[in-house]
Amino acid sequence: MEERFTKWMPKPEIDFPCTGISYEWKSEKDATLVVVMDFSRVIDGFAQDLQLTFSRVLAVQWEEESFGLIHSASSLPTCRFRGWTHPTLIVEGSEWANRYAANRFAADDARPVRATHYFLVSLNDLLHVLSEVEPRTRWVTPVNA
Repeated sequence: MEERFTKWMPKPEIDFPCTGISYEWKSEKDATLVVVMDFSRVIDGFAQDLQLTFSRVLAVQWEEESFGLIHSASSLPTCRFRGWTHPTLIVEGSEWANRYAANRFAADDARPVRATHYFLVSLNDLLHVLSEVEPRTRWVTPVNA
């Protein structure tokens, strides 16, 4: 199956770019990955930032937007706002997710791993997250407001 990058839109629908992404891994019981996507810094964008809280995270990869070392399609879905790449995507048929699902924690482990590959895009960062559970989302007041 070929990889397809599709829009994933937490409510309300996002249709404008994100300027930056920050994240914090909280390695504790029921560990979580907390991601903040900066939308409040976009001129004529949105007044709040998006916080995503992932649980049951399997893997994370980050890089600066300009390098492109992590695989992504050459043509990605865009938002109406000046034609920028849509900031929240899901990679269907992800080779990365399929490789992860093919691995087992033990030789007799029959538990299937169903991971969703989230691809978060900003003007400065790219963040790939493999998670077994859809993240909780909420709009938050910017830290530097």
